[in-house]
Amino acid sequence: MMNLQDVKTLLGTDETFSLYLNVDNAVRENQADNPAWRIALKNALKHLEENVSDDRREVWTAIHERVEAYFEDYQPQSKGLVLFVTSDNEQVYELPVNVENRAEFGAPLVAPLIWQMDEYEPYLVVMVDQEEAHFYRSYLGQTDFEEGMEIDLDTYDFGQKTLMPSSSAVAGGHLLTQGSNRDDFEDMIDEHRARFYRDVVEATQRLAENEDIQRIILAGSEKSAHAVHNEMDEQLRQQVVTVKGMAMRSSPSEIFTQIQQDALNYERDQEMDLVNEVIDFAKSGGRGALGREAVDTALTMQQVDLLLLSWPPQDGDVDAANELLRRVLELNSQVELVHSAAAMKLNREGDGIAARLYYAV
Repeated sequence: MMNLQDVKTLLGTDETFSLYLNVDNAVRENQADNPAWRIALKNALKHLEENVSDDRREVWTAIHERVEAYFEDYQPQSKGLVLFVTSDNEQVYELPVNVENRAEFGAPLVAPLIWQMDEYEPYLVVMVDQEEAHFYRSYLGQTDFEEGMEIDLDTYDFGQKTLMPSSSAVAGGHLLTQGSNRDDFEDMIDEHRARFYRDVVEATQRLAENEDIQRIILAGSEKSAHAVHNEMDEQLRQQVVTVKGMAMRSSPSEIFTQIQQDALNYERDQEMDLVNEVIDFAKSGGRGALGREAVDTALTMQQVDLLLLSWPPQDGDVDAANELLRRVLELNSQVELVHSAAAMKLNREGDGIAARLYYAV
């Protein structure tokens, strides 16, 4: 799973070919004998070839050859392809989401990739009912099965004999009530089911920690999902985005479709909370910087804890946004690209850029 540290490894050179291609076979133009993505690639390489400076010609030629070799037998396996190529290396990201065609030679163009990572944060989806639980990871628009577990009632010896009366239950030829036995049976089933839900919580916490996932969706039987939610400690419960009913036999693609809007709504709410927090910090003279000049000063002083940037950039300058993101990553600071209402507010208040600082400057 990609993270900002992976992106940071791309920043070592200013002689990188960065390529974003929409290779989605579902797009009509990509179904032709000569698909649209190949035409876009050819045009991009031609344009860069014509404009490369003489002092970088040798490096570009080596990169061009590597790109041609990569695409010689290439068959799309995803919707979006992101490729970073240097004279001696290449990094490939096949994304299950569409990307806008773009190619550059120079500083690595990481901004569009960071946007995709930011928009499609990893989620742990826990599908649970009274008998089983399935765990899925949803990331970058794709949902994959992780593992499953089932309740194990066979380990308990409370079958039919639990419902039979004991010999002392017969007096004067009359059969005494079996209510208490039946109640005992139901109590044992309920306790075993509660233990199963606690096991689901333990598995949820383990997977979330091992894969550094901060967002959890509980689904399946609403009753069981809420029971699992109730068994969580406060810290884990705060990571739960929503609890919703969903058919246990839903396919991964159906799961993604049903959780997508919940996930996006949550992202928009989180973005607005961050924007409001940093704007309040900045206006009160606290740990906030608002606007390009203030953020640039904070970056120079290495005081940026979190950079907030509207996406797409307010002025449409992706290269300028890319340079800001590079500076932030080199400081090992956090990044949040905001969209929709949060972006509009950030555009109004700070020309589309703000930063949360380590301390007030």
